[in-house]
Formats: sequence, C-alpha cells, structure tokens
Amino acid sequence: MANKSQDKTGKPSRKTLRLTFEVVGGEVKLVKHRRVNMITPPAVGEAPEAGKHGGFWVELRDEDGRVLFHRALIPPAGNTVEVHSPDGTIRHEYAPSRESTFEVLVPDYGDAASIVLYGKKSGSAHTQPSALAAAPPKTREVARFEIPEGGEEQ
Repeated sequence: MANKSQDKTGKPSRKTLRLTFEVVGGEVKLVKHRRVNMITPPAVGEAPEAGKHGGFWVELRDEDGRVLFHRALIPPAGNTVEVHSPDGTIRHEYAPSRESTFEVLVPDYGDAASIVLYGKKSGSAHTQPSALAAAPPKTREVARFEIPEGGEEQ
C-alpha cells in the first residue's frame, strides 16, 4: 500500500501546504497558510476514526469527503487531567490553557478540498466506570476549513 503522503503515482508529494492554526477560547482558527516546495513528511499508522479513536488529528479530504491524508497531532488546547470521584468514576477534562498556535504540514494535492481537525473541545468531559476498563475518549470534528487559495512560495 502506498504511503499516504505519496501522490497517485506512488511518488512522495514534493509540494506541501503549511497551515498555521490558532486556538483562542477553545475555538480553532486557520490564521496562515503557505505553499512550500518540500517533500511532505509521511503519515504514520492507520487513519483514526472519529467516534472510535481518542486523540487529536487532522485529515485532508477531497470534495467527496474521502480522506486523502491524515496526521496525528499533540493536543494544542491544553492538557487533560483525570478527576477521580468517590464512586469510582473517572472524568477526563481539559485543563484551562492560554492561547496557542500550532502548524501542520500536509500534501498540497490539487484534489484536496478541505482540512478537518478532530479531537475534544476544551471543557468537554469523558466519564469512565474504572481505569482498568477505560477506552480512549471519543473524538469528534472540532473544526473544518476549505483549502485556501494562494500562498505560493516566492
């Protein structure tokens, strides 16, 4: 199977889209983009699925919603903490965080239409009956952006 950062011919993508996101008050905004002539770092592992896997990731999608590329990310909006209750339940909550900025490198495919961020919104909680039976917190779409025009490297 071809690496997800490769184009349809199986060659690595030599055009990369560098996206800069800002998180303010739990909301994610695409604040800057730049097209760069460089080989896109490859995706690692199988693509996660929203509602099934925990974590934070980005997907590059085509007009039909098919995933063209994914990249696992470190959650930019704060750290999670476990809150233990006397009844044995464990809640995972995001600790408050200041504003943050992060960048993502994805292949600059001509058929890409949108970039979708998955994770847990700041302030959301996940309750589990015990630490031993804990499944990863389920994620959902946090933000979606159209692939911006322009931003060519000079």
